Amino acid sequence: VLMRSLTIDLPWPVPALHSHNKGHWRSKVVEVRKLRDLAMFAVRQACPVALPRWELATIDYLFYCPDNRRRDQANLIQAMKPAVDGIVDSGLIPDDCWQVLSIGKVVCVVVPKNPFVSLQIRKRTS
Repeated sequence: VLMRSLTIDLPWPVPALHSHNKGHWRSKVVEVRKLRDLAMFAVRQACPVALPRWELATIDYLFYCPDNRRRDQANLIQAMKPAVDGIVDSGLIPDDCWQVLSIGKVVCVVVPKNPFVSLQIRKRTS
């Protein structure tokens, strides 16, 4: 069975991962590593037999937000950058540059009791 898409669910990003975080880089390095590793293992776990290798892919972001506060979607995507790096670390895609990975849909919905982020990676042929 050829996999054409893969979805992983990850925790809501902690404030240290946001681009407007003014702290020292060391204050966020632990959180970056945690999210990166979590995404890598989530991809590997989502593949029941063998991990495919896609040369081209599109990523869709679904943010299940904790409240209805105004949020900048570009900042939300930036907070998930370590997760994208983890997807590359998993071996599913060779890189996250624009020639390999394109950004698809970005959707925000409110789920107050359990905020999280769902990433859908879809194989592309061109």
